[in-house]
Amino acid sequence: MKTFKSKKSKVIATCMAVIAAVCIICVTLAGCKSPLIGDTALGVYFVGDFQDNIDDATLQSITRDGANIISIESAFEQANIDPNTDLAKAAAAIYAVAVTNYNNVTQSGFYILTNANVIAKNVSALAGNDANVDIRSTYSSFTGKKGSFSQTVSGVTKLQGLGNLGDMLKKNFGYNIQSFSNSSFSANRRGPNGGAQFPPVDNEEGIDVYKYILGAFNDGLTETTKGGNVSITPASEQNTDKPIPEYEPAAGAKYPEDSTLAGVNLPDFNKNRKAWEPLNRVPSRYWDGDTLIEDGAVVEGTRYSYGTYGAGFAVYDFSRPNYLSDDTKVSYNKDLDLWTVEIKVKDEFVNQACEFAAGDLIRDTQGYIGLKNAKYTEISCRFEVYGNGLIKSMQKRDVLKSDEKCPLKAIPLPATCNGGGVTSNTATLAFSYSDNDTNAERLAALYWPELGQDKIFNDKKVSTALKLDLSGYVNFDNYEPVVNEALRDQFTDIFATK
Repeated sequence: MKTFKSKKSKVIATCMAVIAAVCIICVTLAGCKSPLIGDTALGVYFVGDFQDNIDDATLQSITRDGANIISIESAFEQANIDPNTDLAKAAAAIYAVAVTNYNNVTQSGFYILTNANVIAKNVSALAGNDANVDIRSTYSSFTGKKGSFSQTVSGVTKLQGLGNLGDMLKKNFGYNIQSFSNSSFSANRRGPNGGAQFPPVDNEEGIDVYKYILGAFNDGLTETTKGGNVSITPASEQNTDKPIPEYEPAAGAKYPEDSTLAGVNLPDFNKNRKAWEPLNRVPSRYWDGDTLIEDGAVVEGTRYSYGTYGAGFAVYDFSRPNYLSDDTKVSYNKDLDLWTVEIKVKDEFVNQACEFAAGDLIRDTQGYIGLKNAKYTEISCRFEVYGNGLIKSMQKRDVLKSDEKCPLKAIPLPATCNGGGVTSNTATLAFSYSDNDTNAERLAALYWPELGQDKIFNDKKVSTALKLDLSGYVNFDNYEPVVNEALRDQFTDIFATK
């Protein structure tokens, strides 16, 4: 079963990588105005219909033509799995079903908020001191009947150890981006970072954080209306990207000798896999047997691979029961018809199960630090899937460490991290499938209303006939977001500050 060829999955996979790339650029924000930063309210993941279930009629109406949505109960029955005793098999099946079903619906909304940290140890150019950077970033993507809308907002929340070098980096600002596309045109804009804002709920400025996507905003982005930071491209002038093909390795093929998994067998590929069976590996950089066809992400002599297992959020291979330990937990909430899985990976399979997650994190931080032969020191993941087989949320944390000397790349001077370094990432993801949450025009009316006006099209010398009719939507000033408090209060945030 081929599950990666939908445009939605490809866009999300690409943009998830963009988040971390934006984060790294934001490291250079030293010397900018102090951003407004507080604890992100849990309610931002439950605005509107996010994380709410949908009824059978709605699910049927958004199921892709020719596709089937497999429920968790049906998967258990067909695979002969008892979720009370076969915990590893049940967890793997739930994950596989959620990934498969995600690409079989025609509309979805997707949130992710990440808190990343990079530590460079014993830096030569910093008198042997450590450099420590925290970055908070949000990414959101919405695809539905009215097109697609996405937004990234990112900012540094801690910058320690660079000293006076911060002044040298003032000109190197990060950025935030928004995009909109429908069948007629695509539009993109990029603004300077200057310090993303993450106000707490009870802030002195009186800002309603729920009016902003994941509570994050940046004035520099919304003030960007024309010039080189904005592009509008009619559909007739767009280049259509070819989908990433699924790759079928030869039977018994192994990772090449210069990879981090040298000598290990590549996972089996199943052309006719059922929804609950192990997912196929879909690399963005891949090997044909022992021959590297396209270079992977090379970081100072260490080659890492990256890709997905069929959907942008699925950078782990948790679909193979033999990878999972007996400590894996599977529970069911009858009132919500909700399955919750807390993954525990066997030590001997961490590298295989987290191959792409490690590759993504190392690749996306290589603009700051070139970690060599980094190894996992921590991996945790909990996800929720409704009984109908649609994913509700995911929380995950990855920590990778290297004790080998490596270059510090975030400063304009040659610098060596004599003590190696650490990169980590904590993320919370939430999903929605409702018409309202996935309405790209509604989101444009809130966060990019200029797309409904002549000026921006005239400025870019594009026909104003393409502009959106946003007259029927609520604007930002009149927007009154509603938080689903009932769902929020039943959600356990495993990363909440104690």
